[in-house]
Amino acid sequence: MPRSRPPRAPLATVTASPTTTVPARVIAVVPTFHPDDEVVENMRSLAAQVDELIIVDDGTGPAADAVLARIGDEIANSRRIRLDRNSGIARALNVGVRAALEDGADFVVNTDQDTDLPAGYVEACLDTFARANRVTRVGIVCTDRVNGQPSIPTWYSPEGLGLVPEAIQSGFVISRDCLESAGLFDERLVIDCVDTEYCLRVRDHGFRIAIAEDTDIAHALGEMVPFRPFGLPLTHRDGGHLYQYHSPFRQYYIIRNNIDLVFRNFIRRRRWTLAVVKRQIGPTFDAIVSGPKRTKHLVATLVGGVHGLLRIRGPIPPGLLRYLRG
Repeated sequence: MPRSRPPRAPLATVTASPTTTVPARVIAVVPTFHPDDEVVENMRSLAAQVDELIIVDDGTGPAADAVLARIGDEIANSRRIRLDRNSGIARALNVGVRAALEDGADFVVNTDQDTDLPAGYVEACLDTFARANRVTRVGIVCTDRVNGQPSIPTWYSPEGLGLVPEAIQSGFVISRDCLESAGLFDERLVIDCVDTEYCLRVRDHGFRIAIAEDTDIAHALGEMVPFRPFGLPLTHRDGGHLYQYHSPFRQYYIIRNNIDLVFRNFIRRRRWTLAVVKRQIGPTFDAIVSGPKRTKHLVATLVGGVHGLLRIRGPIPPGLLRYLRG
């Protein structure tokens, strides 16, 4: 049963009395869906860095039994929560974060099942929180690099912390204060743009997103496929253009949710909304023209665009999902 503890100040160490401090309680939350044996290794590395590891399986069903049983047997400070149906990463994260807060977490680490947080990562993030003064009001600390590719800070705080406007949620370390003030993840988005929306909302509540300097996480960013317009191979001396491929049902969420966020933010963040539109044109063109499953990508883009304009949220319609996955 979760331990009931009162909220504590969002610091790397918490003052218990004028002369003593209590180490912060750190709990990791990891959504899983059809986890494999590699997930066990990632979870073992993460569990060594936190007080508790909460696995939230997002409706995999019996197919996850063996891997989840291994995690329970081999990782003593872990527990599993199983959802009866697949509901998307936002709900899975929220279920785990609520459980972590109920169990007295001062900081919550969010990561994906296919992300490897190296030894010392959580400690580096907590050190970043400790370096921040109260005026800076850091709510989230994220990784400096993903697969070796560096973040480029947009600003620097007075104490020299690199700050960014948004980041991928895998590797987030979030303070209790931030979660209680800004709220949890938007379940209406289901999967894509969940981290972007949360970063924007956190900033609206006066918090900053800081980089843990010199950290680097290994994260699966999806399948890279060659650009083949209308199925025609292109020959280049450098091997040709590769682009990040997403399935048609993911394309639906990407288009719909980006349009949704544009509607929410275009009055206050005109430059950001223009940047979102610009950065989506290329990948959308690649998906429709190159494929695979070009027709389904076109349908996903058109329906996602209409639903985004109509502000339709929540899970993809079942009939459309069957078609796009068929």
